[in-house]
Amino acid sequence: MRRLKTTALCLIGIAIFGFSARSLAQQETINKKQLKLPVQAAKEFESHFHLLPTEEEQEPGNAIPVLLRMVYEQQTFMRDVYPRLHEYVEMDVSDPEFTQFNFSRFAEQINRAGSMSFADWQYPIRGNRPYVIRLPDIQSQRQLAGRGMTAWIRLLLSKGELDEALKCIKGQLGCSRHCAATPVVVCHFVGLAIANMAFDNLELAIQSSKCANMYWSLAALPPTLQDLGPMVRWELWAIASCLKEPLPPIGDKEWVQIARKFVELVAESSDERYTQDEGAKLQDKMQQLAKQQLPEALGFTDAEIKQMSSEELIMRWVYMQYCRLRTQIEPLAFQSPTQIIAAKSKIEAENIALLESTGAKSSPYPIVLPHGILVCRNFERRVKFLQTIESLRDYASKHDGSFPARLADLHLPAPNDPFTEKPFEYELKGTTARIRQT
Repeated sequence: MRRLKTTALCLIGIAIFGFSARSLAQQETINKKQLKLPVQAAKEFESHFHLLPTEEEQEPGNAIPVLLRMVYEQQTFMRDVYPRLHEYVEMDVSDPEFTQFNFSRFAEQINRAGSMSFADWQYPIRGNRPYVIRLPDIQSQRQLAGRGMTAWIRLLLSKGELDEALKCIKGQLGCSRHCAATPVVVCHFVGLAIANMAFDNLELAIQSSKCANMYWSLAALPPTLQDLGPMVRWELWAIASCLKEPLPPIGDKEWVQIARKFVELVAESSDERYTQDEGAKLQDKMQQLAKQQLPEALGFTDAEIKQMSSEELIMRWVYMQYCRLRTQIEPLAFQSPTQIIAAKSKIEAENIALLESTGAKSSPYPIVLPHGILVCRNFERRVKFLQTIESLRDYASKHDGSFPARLADLHLPAPNDPFTEKPFEYELKGTTARIRQT
């Protein structure tokens, strides 16, 4: 009777506030959630559930053929159900149509793919036109490994099949990592979107009285889905792919072709367009800046400047600004979110000054990369946020269902918010604890 009474008393409401991960074009939104969690101790001396497959659990091989074959094996599903997967994600679990939802074949293959040792998408990432790579296959995984798997996990949880649901969450996270296994930033965003759906599902799972405390499982996760270094370097390379390194000598005729190719690349990757008069003014201003800055920055003599054509002057100046930006952005892949935030502000301010000095409508450089890095690092923030919740659950299991007055009183350390390097905001009102990421 004591155990039943304690369990019933300890269905505690935790209100969760936080910013969702988003693409570069989306605005910040605030998610508000309330979880009713049974108390559960984190068992330090028992094996914990791995949310990502460990090396010994992985099946050797490439996961991508497994993921892509699903589409052709289930053509009726792809025709009739695939376009409606977003509806099943939102559907009430008691809806008769939802109870008939069958995703078992896809779930089996997604779980298998998630456990495989690597993912090779075979994209032509070093081609001549890096910004026009088509990504329909990886975008389909947002629907299948993301929404389809989420609907299936919700159905499993509604039936009380917790172990199978956790297996599918693990498969979902494994596939999110595979989606981020290329240096293309869009692929990282797709992987992060799927990972966020997996964490939404994990939040549902831990509300089951049968679910173990996931504190140690979350503590074992990496800060990002993949190494961000290759992503940053590829994005920096892609915008400069029209530049020949080492640069041609002074006065070389190839500078005309380099300038033409650069203009084409910028036009291909930007919505900004210039009239003939605007283009002439921009070219004249950049040429003036090049004549002023190249001698001081790179040591060119007056005689060398006179040998350069208009195209060479402008492209040497463009390349100089690119190198300056590259030295600022490339290290950010290995820095903390707080360092990235500071660098982001500085880079954006310098870009505004550069646009004002030239009259350009937009920058040809990947100025949004620091923000993209922060979006990817939001994976770590989500992990630490949920780990804090599990620490609160552990505390409540040892204090008759009560939460602490402050996070510092927890038995298992609550990790800091990696974006502030401070504890998440925490407030206790009666039996309800509120935590917030700012």
